[in-house]
Amino acid sequence: MNFYAIQKVTLLDYPEEIAATIFSGGCNLRCQFCHNPELVILDNQKQKLIKFDEIFSYLEKRKTLLTGVCITGGEPLLSNDLDVVIKKIQSLGLKVKIDTNGTLPERLKILKPDYIAMDIKTSIEKYYTLCDKKIANLEDSIKESINYIINSGIDHEFRTTVVPDLVTPSDIKKIVDLIKGCKKYVLAQFRPEHLLNKDWQNITPYPKEIFDQMKQIIENAGIYCELRINY
Repeated sequence: MNFYAIQKVTLLDYPEEIAATIFSGGCNLRCQFCHNPELVILDNQKQKLIKFDEIFSYLEKRKTLLTGVCITGGEPLLSNDLDVVIKKIQSLGLKVKIDTNGTLPERLKILKPDYIAMDIKTSIEKYYTLCDKKIANLEDSIKESINYIINSGIDHEFRTTVVPDLVTPSDIKKIVDLIKGCKKYVLAQFRPEHLLNKDWQNITPYPKEIFDQMKQIIENAGIYCELRINY
C-alpha cells in the first residue's frame, strides 16, 4: 500500500492520542467540497509516493513517543492491503484509526482498527449530488457501514462537514435517525478554500446559530455531539 503524505505528529486527528497521520490516494466519491483534491484526483507525475516501508521505519523509531496512527485519504479502503498495514502498525504497540466514507462495508468488516471515523456527507437521498459517476448500491452501502460500526464494539465517531444547502437541519434529523446508538457525532465547519470544485469557494459557511440548532437536534436524540467550528 502506497501513501502520498505523512503528518508526523498531530494531537487533532486521533482523539486522546499523540498520532501520526498518513494519507492514501484515490477516492470513489468526488465530493465537490473535498479539501484534499490532490489525493482524490492523482497526478503521479507531480505527486511523490511514500512507500509503507519508509513510514513503518519512521513509526518504529517514534513508537515510544507516539500512541496512535490515523490512516486517511482519499479513501483508504480502496487498498486491498489496508488490513496488513493496520496489523503491522499495531505490532508496534500503536493504536490505529481509519477514516472512511462508508461506501465499502464488506472491506470495512474484515478490518480490526482501534477506532473508525466515518464521514456522512448528507442525508441518504442527497448522496446523488456528490458523485460524478454512479456507484452501485450506494445508499445501502452507507447504511450497512453505519450499522456495522455502531454494533462492532470498535470505538468510533460519525462526522459531517456542514456545507450550506447540502446539509440543513432537516438533513441532520434524517442522519440522526440512521446513527442512533452511536458514540459520537461530529459536525465540522465547511471551509471555502482549497476545494476540488473551486466554484464552491463562493459558499459562505453557516453562522454559529445554525450549528447550535443542529447540535440540539443531535443531543435531543441522546447522541453526544462535538462541534469543530471557528467562531
